[in-house]
Formats: sequence, structure tokens, C-alpha cells
Amino acid sequence: MRFKTQPIFPRSDDYPTVHCATIAELPNGDLIAAWFGGSYETAPDQILLTARYDLRQERWSAPRPLAVMEGKALGQPVFWVRKDGDIWLFFDAIQERDWRSALPFVQRSADEGRTWSAPQRLFDYPGLMFRSRLCFLPGRVIVPAYDENRWESLMMISDDEGKSWRLTAPIITPQGNIHPCLVHLQGGKLLAYLRTGGHGGVIWRTLSFDGGECWEKPEPTALPNPNSGIDLLRLRSDRLLLAYNPSAERRTPLALAVASLQEDWRPVRILEQDDHEYSYPTLLQTQNSDIHLVYTYRRQHIQHACFDEAWLEGAT
Repeated sequence: MRFKTQPIFPRSDDYPTVHCATIAELPNGDLIAAWFGGSYETAPDQILLTARYDLRQERWSAPRPLAVMEGKALGQPVFWVRKDGDIWLFFDAIQERDWRSALPFVQRSADEGRTWSAPQRLFDYPGLMFRSRLCFLPGRVIVPAYDENRWESLMMISDDEGKSWRLTAPIITPQGNIHPCLVHLQGGKLLAYLRTGGHGGVIWRTLSFDGGECWEKPEPTALPNPNSGIDLLRLRSDRLLLAYNPSAERRTPLALAVASLQEDWRPVRILEQDDHEYSYPTLLQTQNSDIHLVYTYRRQHIQHACFDEAWLEGAT
């Protein structure tokens, strides 16, 4: 069994509040992470930060600025590491006071994230936001997205390697939903788990049978959700892994559950369980089959955990 956990960076007075981390694997096996940091969430000085994980040394670099727009709070970073080696970063920039005014942007790197192009606006759509890992089908790229104003999930789809994008119809639930997490099951069949709106809720699920164009009427699961981010990952063993807060009210504890593709969930590990916030998990399984998890640690720093499937099994 293998398990290791460490902060990506120590708490910093320069960025008192940090949140919303994402992670991706680079072509050489190293990792790149991004998150937002500032005086407080939505503060005008809120920028995107990044760090790189050296696979051989098992150590993170010092964080550095990734994207800055003077006077505009940035957030919700998501990476696309392309087959040609380029990296695209999707993110949002607040135009007025809060996330409801945020506009979606992309910026690109041709040198593994060392330098970046100027940001390019994707849509003139206030409140169109990102959170979750991309989903890939033959000839298709799907960026899970959501509408912060309506609290509805939708998909941003490209069938030409990102040259053009279109938006699908929204996915609607009674309390609202955001942060759709996708896994590809087979053919054009996709499974999405959704963060609920409100409190005292549960995770919702829905299926698409046409590659993400249309989605069935969502159904509630039995998995609690305190109106907080989740992540869903299909492992190479053809099992599902869920990172979530198994509470209807609080963003603690932070836990992992596993299931077959039939979604017969069972809890396996609790990562954090005191009274502080541990939230917004992002999962990744790398080419060497290691599983990586990054998450918000008390809004003070971003925590990174690395483990294997044997460690998950060791808890059963």
C-alpha cells in the first residue's frame, strides 16, 4: 500500500485565502496544479497560482502567479493537457462584485506551463463557470460547466480540438446544481454527478447516451452533499472513485468512496474529519496508476495526497 500527503505550499500572508485547486499530468509524468489565492474569495487581488510536482523528487515547487487581471478576481482553473503537448487553462474572471458576473477565458502554453499566452474570452456569458476535469470522446472534448446565476449545469463541447465551442441545454434539478463531474462509461454513454444547491441535500446523477449533447432527467443519489464540490473518477480497474463531504450540512469530513460501474457505493477512507473546512477535491489517476487528490485545507493552503488502489482496498 502507498499513501503520502503534503501541502503544496505553506500558509502565506500574501494569500490569506486559497481555494479551488485543479491538477493535471504533464507529458513527462510531472504534475501541474493551480488554484486561486487572495485576501478573501472574490477579492480584487485574487489571482491564479500554480506549482509543479517533480515526480522523481516527490516535491512541489514554490508557487508562482499563473494568471493575473488587474482589479479582477480570477478563479475556477481547469487544465487541458493536449496530445500535442500544449496546455490550455480554462478559468473565470469576475467583472463586477461576485461570481455571477464572471466571464470564461482560456489561455495557452507551449512550454509545459512556463509561459502563457494572453487570456482569450470564450463566451460573452456572465456566470458561465468551470470546475471539473475535462472528458474526452473520439473526436470530442467536453468541458463541464455551469451557470452561476441560474444554478444549472451544462456542457461546453468542441468537435474540432478547441477551434470552436458550443453550449448544451442546461441540466435542471429542484434545488439547483453546479460542478458537474463526468466519467465515460462506454460508447457515447456518460455519467455525471452534480453538486446540489441549498443545504441538507444529496449528490444528483444523470446520464447521457449521445456524448454529452442531451442528458436524462437527474435523480438524487443516497450520497449526502452540503452544497460543496465533489469529484468522480473512473479508475483503470473499471471502478468509480468519489471524493466528497459525506455530510448534508458541513464541509467536513472529507472522504473517499468506491463503487463498481453500477454505482454500488461503499465508503473506504476518511482523509480529514475535524471541525474545519476540507473541500473542493480534485482527483487524477496518472499513467503510472498512482491516484492524486488535491483539496482546500481550511482555506489556508492546498493539500496534496498520493495513493494507490491497494491503499483504498486496505480499508475494506
